[in-house]
Amino acid sequence: MYGFGSKMKRLSDKEFRMNEQAATVASTVLGQVEAATRCEQFSTKATQMYPAGGEVWSKQIPNGTGLPKSFVLAVTRTHIHALEDKQHRNDPVPGRVIKSWDRAGFRAHTGNNAMAALGHVPDDRQTLMLFLPIDGDSGRVAQAIAQQRAAAGQRISSHPYTFFIGKDGPSQRLIAALGAQPLTAPGAGPRISISEKREHQDEPGSQHHRRRSTPSGSGRPAPGPRTRRTATTAAAVHRPSPAGPGDAARRGCDFRR
Repeated sequence: MYGFGSKMKRLSDKEFRMNEQAATVASTVLGQVEAATRCEQFSTKATQMYPAGGEVWSKQIPNGTGLPKSFVLAVTRTHIHALEDKQHRNDPVPGRVIKSWDRAGFRAHTGNNAMAALGHVPDDRQTLMLFLPIDGDSGRVAQAIAQQRAAAGQRISSHPYTFFIGKDGPSQRLIAALGAQPLTAPGAGPRISISEKREHQDEPGSQHHRRRSTPSGSGRPAPGPRTRRTATTAAAVHRPSPAGPGDAARRGCDFRR
């Protein structure tokens, strides 16, 4: 879960200037760029929970985005790109392309400012939810579902992740280029659900922790109520024990566009 002692810092004057220059710098790598700005994650880690020795333990794992904590998000005519956030003597310089996605069909939404309401994100940021196609950086369960869909000739699913951008001009132009609608808009919510799973994004440096569970007569943790959690947060999709594609699908993972 989010570390309550951690907060994002407000954007500095230098960072606002970097946002203003992001499109120009990105165009040296990508050609014509419609919009670009710096984009951040609260953390690149997620917390995975698993049973062991009659207790429930947790550990940190990659959150599944395959992206650094900050990067430049740029939109061109046909693609959306994530580039390295590089500086030289406090000025932005062109960075390598980390990932690219087809612009056609790419989903993005604004809103869901729960972290800002809790005081972990300053009011100069806004939430940007990106639905990233499942790839090699995604969790095992997500990859299994994607392989199953590919084998059936179906479109590869995407997974929602939460990012943060500014509220300045470059960030608003990026939102417009993405066609991002508020999550509260009709039909805008994620259509991906994951059952039998509890997983939250975590801040870097959080300590592993464990929770006592009530032992049963066999020495195993007492079975609790089966939960179903809608994956609308930045948490990655992972499963503690390996499972084949068919098994993953049967266990309640429902990835729908």
